[in-house]
Amino acid sequence: MKTYAVVALFDPLDIGTTLSRQAWPAHVTLASNFTAAAPADQIVGVVADAAPIAEPLSVRIGEAALFGPNNDVPVRVVDSEQAVRVHNLLADNLESLHGFAAEEPAYWREGYRPHLTLGPSVIAKEGDRETASYVAVVEILDSDAKVRALLFGGAPTARGSRTRSIRARALPRRAPD
Repeated sequence: MKTYAVVALFDPLDIGTTLSRQAWPAHVTLASNFTAAAPADQIVGVVADAAPIAEPLSVRIGEAALFGPNNDVPVRVVDSEQAVRVHNLLADNLESLHGFAAEEPAYWREGYRPHLTLGPSVIAKEGDRETASYVAVVEILDSDAKVRALLFGGAPTARGSRTRSIRARALPRRAPD
């Protein structure tokens, strides 16, 4: 089975783009890593049915924290009741898929904490307010992630761009020498 995640993006990525997970652009995790026996198109349909961004996702960037099993992933917690509602809708829909299993069940539902993962490609300040208008379904490929679908308002969208206060850039995965 393949592993997926669902994220809200501030700027779109092209479908098919593969990025190092260490160099992800700014995003708010809506559904952390999960596996399912369903084909990718069914997973995308379930995400679209949840209408994760019927309106853009508004967030306020909050305090710094460390996430992950080793508490070594720097994040900014985001204040967004909307993100929590979207997460719960996604959880309802995704958990109905054949073979669904959350990689870290403790981070789903009551354990979900909306956050912006920080790194070399993402810097954000506490108090910043941002709007994410895109949802990506990504396939997790070991240390990389591949964009399988890009949604806007629950429907596929064309690529666009906007200016924002979060400094971010997509760093493509380097090909081996």
